[in-house]
Amino acid sequence: MGRGVVRSICALAAVACLAVTAGSGAAQQKLKIVGFAMPTTPPNLVHIPVWVAQETGIFAKYGIDAKIFTFEGGPSALRALIGGGGQINVAAPGIPPFVAALSQGSELKAIGTYAVRHPVAMVVQDEIKRCEDLRGKKIGTPGGTGAYSEVMARGMLQSCGLSPRDVSYVNIATAARVPALATNQIDAIVLHVDQVYEAIKIKPSLHILGHMAQVLPKGWYAAYVTTGDQIRDDPKLLENVVMALMEANRFIYQNRDRTVDIGVKYTKFSRDIVEKTYDDLARIGIWPVNEGLSPDVVTAGIETEVQLGTISAAIKPTYEQAVQWGFLRAAITKLGRWTGDARWH
Repeated sequence: MGRGVVRSICALAAVACLAVTAGSGAAQQKLKIVGFAMPTTPPNLVHIPVWVAQETGIFAKYGIDAKIFTFEGGPSALRALIGGGGQINVAAPGIPPFVAALSQGSELKAIGTYAVRHPVAMVVQDEIKRCEDLRGKKIGTPGGTGAYSEVMARGMLQSCGLSPRDVSYVNIATAARVPALATNQIDAIVLHVDQVYEAIKIKPSLHILGHMAQVLPKGWYAAYVTTGDQIRDDPKLLENVVMALMEANRFIYQNRDRTVDIGVKYTKFSRDIVEKTYDDLARIGIWPVNEGLSPDVVTAGIETEVQLGTISAAIKPTYEQAVQWGFLRAAITKLGRWTGDARWH
């Protein structure tokens, strides 16, 4: 073979290599960056759907390059969405700061949810046997007044005729919730299921005073929230986000071991705690596989926030003001509805 032929073959190979590289780069450029603001650092297992969608390629399937940021409470996550200069497209706060922002005129919409029922419980020191025993005690409130944990504490206090004036609030970091309780810096705090297991594992005398899903049975826990500008600017992208997150919720039920692996990686809890938490949450169907945000659930949840004093009845938002229903409807149309199990909603 002559040198000229060899050079030609090498040149063709180089061109082919460049074409493959360019093609790969073009495919990567099709992914659109979506910034997510999550409300705890690190996340709890209930928050895991966004990481499941990222780790399993579900986001990539829908053309999404997810950038996931974690914050110290729902209010901080919501502020990042509202004032983040476009870096955050979707926030995932608890409902109290969301409806408070709506009542103040913010142009926000819930486009989906990762849980409707409250997946938390108030855990207390051994000497606290009844709700009334909280009088004069120190309650941890990560995120401060108006954040999800504080509003849940308020709900517990109201259930026995107490108010925040009857206790002392201690604002602590989200990651410090269990250590603060275990070392007696606080007397009570609202914890997620995985944190309950960790706290009692560290200090067996701690116990659950009440599950907030029972204290506030009509409460609405959390939502994926975006802005009016985001909806107007790229509705197709948000439609894909909602479909990806619904698919991630369904993946969770179908793939226990993989979900537990992802949970251990991101929540930083031990595998035994993540496994027990997964089983508890999956058993009650905490992650919605269909619309989740039905009018009756949302309306009752907003009424609960009125009762808790988060907002006044005069300025409470309507269902239409709170929820952009179209993305969920499109997701159900494409993915189909899950039926045949009382957990599916």
